[in-house]
Amino acid sequence: MALGTVCAKASVVCLDFITQRKEVLYSLLSVTMYSCADLLIYYLKDRFHMFVIFTWISAGIFTASAIDGVVRRSPLPLGDRRKMIGLLAINSLLSSASELVTTLANVLATPGDTVAIINTAPTVVFVLSVLLLGDPFTLSGISFSVLSVIGVALVTQPPILVGTLVGDISNEYITGVSLAGGSAIIEAVLVIMYRFIGNYDIPPVYVTLFNGLICLPLGLTLCNVFDVWSTPHSIGEVFALSSTGVAWYLAVTSLYLAVKEKQRPVCVITLMTSEVVIVMIGQYLLFRVENTWIGYIGALLIMVACIGIEVSGNAVDDPADENEEAHPIIEKTS
Repeated sequence: MALGTVCAKASVVCLDFITQRKEVLYSLLSVTMYSCADLLIYYLKDRFHMFVIFTWISAGIFTASAIDGVVRRSPLPLGDRRKMIGLLAINSLLSSASELVTTLANVLATPGDTVAIINTAPTVVFVLSVLLLGDPFTLSGISFSVLSVIGVALVTQPPILVGTLVGDISNEYITGVSLAGGSAIIEAVLVIMYRFIGNYDIPPVYVTLFNGLICLPLGLTLCNVFDVWSTPHSIGEVFALSSTGVAWYLAVTSLYLAVKEKQRPVCVITLMTSEVVIVMIGQYLLFRVENTWIGYIGALLIMVACIGIEVSGNAVDDPADENEEAHPIIEKTS
């Protein structure tokens, strides 16, 4: 009887937490889906060209968005629709770049290293939040940003730190790591964009649909130009390719909803850093891709740094309400 009471109270507490902190649920769902997509890309890289994988991801995003749009019939909110469409167009271009760059990085490097580098995005979001959203500029934020960079250095272990000859590292890996760094910057800008789009109460289906409308033609063009198109030879390959696209669609949708719910991008992107641990564990269990203990320490430092940014941000007044008055550029329409 006592056990039942404890379980009941625990359920109520969990339900209240989920109700009050929906951004946590959305963020964890996004982390899970992004992790699945990263690991699937790594699985498919020896079977298909990276542009083919990118095209299938784009097709999955477009198809899932189209089905969602038909089923829900979510209308575009009333207001300045020209500005809404402009924001969606800019966001879709950035999303296309992020999707393409992240796909290439996962193919050329390992998922663990790629995700670790991309998850330095909170440091960029922190800076952009200060400049564009009026979030407070704190010494702790700078300190944790530096700690995050140190973590990346430990994960990737550049030659200058570990004494490895540059010639011993493949050009493909160097390119993949560089692309991952670019993806981190794009991802940070995207999260800020989600804040602006969310203030117009735009349904997430429009975010992913616009993304698919640009990514799919781009992927088909790349495959034709470089003559790398190939078709899957089994149901398993079709399932893996399709699942990657659907997982990416769910990840983007969940991330947008998390930012829209929380209204503080740096807090949401911080929760996403748990992807580093999930992918590193997943790549070892599924593909036996091992990392050194220094690499795992680096991943831990990245998570500590990014969580520290969120904690330091929550220590001051939440500017979500103040921003609406102090920064008229962020309009909220009904």
